[in-house]
Amino acid sequence: MRKFCFLLWFALVVPVLADEPEHPLLPADISSPRATFNSFVENCETAYALLKEKGRDMDDGQARTEVLEAIRNIKHCMDLSEMAEFRRDNAAKEAAVALKEVLDRIDMPKEKNIPDLKAMTNEDGSLMERWTIPNTEITFEQVKEGPLKGSYLFSADTVGRAGEFIQRVMHLPYKKGATEGFAESYLTSPGSKWLSEVIDRLPRSVKERKYGQAVWQWAGLGVVLFLSALLMTLIYFIGRRISRGGAEAGLFKYVLGLAFPIMAVFIPIKVIDLITDLLVISGTTLYVLKFNLSLLTLFCSMVVVLGIGRRVGEVIASAPHIKSQSIDAQLVRIMSRLLGFIFAMVLLLQGGQHLGIPLSSLLAGAGVAGAALALSAQDVLKNIFGSIMLIMDKPFVVGERIKIKHYDGVVEEIGLRSTRIRLLNGHQAIIPNEDMAKSDIENIGRRPFIRRVTDIPLSIGITSAKAKKAVEIVQELLKDHEGFNPEFPPRVWLNDFERDHIELRMIYWYHPPEYWKFTAHADQVNRKILDAFEAAAIQIALPAFTTRIDDSSGVVVPPLGS
Repeated sequence: MRKFCFLLWFALVVPVLADEPEHPLLPADISSPRATFNSFVENCETAYALLKEKGRDMDDGQARTEVLEAIRNIKHCMDLSEMAEFRRDNAAKEAAVALKEVLDRIDMPKEKNIPDLKAMTNEDGSLMERWTIPNTEITFEQVKEGPLKGSYLFSADTVGRAGEFIQRVMHLPYKKGATEGFAESYLTSPGSKWLSEVIDRLPRSVKERKYGQAVWQWAGLGVVLFLSALLMTLIYFIGRRISRGGAEAGLFKYVLGLAFPIMAVFIPIKVIDLITDLLVISGTTLYVLKFNLSLLTLFCSMVVVLGIGRRVGEVIASAPHIKSQSIDAQLVRIMSRLLGFIFAMVLLLQGGQHLGIPLSSLLAGAGVAGAALALSAQDVLKNIFGSIMLIMDKPFVVGERIKIKHYDGVVEEIGLRSTRIRLLNGHQAIIPNEDMAKSDIENIGRRPFIRRVTDIPLSIGITSAKAKKAVEIVQELLKDHEGFNPEFPPRVWLNDFERDHIELRMIYWYHPPEYWKFTAHADQVNRKILDAFEAAAIQIALPAFTTRIDDSSGVVVPPLGS
């Protein structure tokens, strides 16, 4: 009984184990033209059989895995290095079915006549660079560099001309054992069962190919593009309406407005999936559509990145400890936008390479565009750099009173292009930041005190005793005065003799520098000086004028000494 159970287990399990691939991750053998040819044909037949039996929309996970593995091996047999990255997947599949159709119709040499690695090896040990199927232009070429160096693949020229080859052999009959209708089935069958059922019920004329696609494919493409354009337009206007007014209209709405550009990024991606996997658009039409839709996705992504930069700056600048119009807030905004711009440029370069645009062309284009932008926007750029200098140096902040050129007022706003100052007469001055950065600025708002310097004219006939008394009176009035700071004691002295008076100079410092309190205190000091001088009979000199009366006769009297 035990022996019978062992034999039964052996009979049931061993065949199952034998069906399992020994090395499921092993790539297709491409070591020689013969190996590459055999790998290509075997995997095409595997994919054809599964697609014919299960259809494109496979529910069977095992079958789907086998098809994907076969497709991966098929692509492994072709040189796709000269194609843009966004084209490779679809181009490889289309080239594969076209080449299989060609191989199923032309006369092929026997397998032993297709060179293996030994036959491709020269006497000196070097490998032959290429082998071409007799009487064709289908070439297997050796890879010269990279991880596949030394392998033999269908050459880039062969892959690129596969569509041309199939057109030239369509009049030839299939050979025995061919995968008949592989290309036609792949290029025209819908990508889902429900769509296949719909197409099967339509007239045969709808399935005919016109300009590279079936009629139903053109119709479906028109519907998809129209609906996607309508949706993109709707998203654009909704996003613009929500974020209208910028951060001033409400930070939440401003941030929410970014959701719609993000949605616009995914619509072209979804459209590419629909036209590729559901409508099965192929050929030049597919590449043109994928290129433009990918370009639209790239553009929308850059808009999103720039929008994120602006919004992050506004969110940070709205923090409670940062004044919304201060230089710190402007610095946050500028740095956020600058980082957003840098990330957008990186995205542009990476996306451009994905679309097949050489990096050198992108850099050259960016340089030309940058030079043109710099020339056309010199003043704007100068003001932006002036803003950066003001932000880094911080000669003033919003709310401080400054003097610059002939302007005297309080700073209201520091923008990216200009600074707004509310003048003491109520007018608003808008000064370009370029001028602000290179002009002398007197920051009155940062003074630690207000210094008063006043000259009191005493009568030229005043006695020495009264002059001394006048100095003592002023000194006494300023002793421990309002706003007094021991480090800045008041100073009073007879300063100079003038033609019509003796000058008494008074200097004192008022702390803190609150202007209107200072003026009220100055008024009190002036009144007390007048009262004290009046009580001490000290006269303040009146200004003296010299009047010259010319003779009405017009006779000019020459000056003395002439």
